[in-house]
Amino acid sequence: MPTLALNDDLVLPVPQALAWRALHDLALLADSLPDGARLEAGDAPRSYALVLPGFEGILTVLDLEVPSRLRLSLEGHGPRTGKVAGQAQLRLASLGEDRALLHVALVIQAERETPSKVAGLMALRERLAGIGAAVARRHPSDRPQPVKAPPKPWPQRLVDWYLGWFAAMFNGTLFPPPKPRSRAPRAKR
Repeated sequence: MPTLALNDDLVLPVPQALAWRALHDLALLADSLPDGARLEAGDAPRSYALVLPGFEGILTVLDLEVPSRLRLSLEGHGPRTGKVAGQAQLRLASLGEDRALLHVALVIQAERETPSKVAGLMALRERLAGIGAAVARRHPSDRPQPVKAPPKPWPQRLVDWYLGWFAAMFNGTLFPPPKPRSRAPRAKR
């Protein structure tokens, strides 16, 4: 069975307690899905029916630690993937009073084929961006968005690279020390 393991992070512009409630808000999560996808409450307790284009499955909550960790099980099938089984772990950490970090670890096994690592990571980032946008729409923040730092000028990047290379030469990460030789007696010539 092909296996796909993915990890990614998302910074949510809300406190950790509000982010935890958003992860359990079915309407908000359904709003973050693409067109043609559905997320509904399942038949069993703590289970959800997930329908995506070309995939149908059941998400089940395995365990949770309020308000920091949630572990889900995924079972489903699709015409291209065949039977799919996997688990996802979502962890929340506070980044201050107005931001939370959502870390997602996902492992999926498919009967036939899984998407490539790059395609799977792109799809996961797209879903996380959808969740982030849905949370921002539902709970707008009055704080400004973080600004990405402008790139350094090329001379500074060159100096940074050179100093890193120079330090790596002397701390053993660029050229590791030689392996010790065994203590076999030397033959005389």
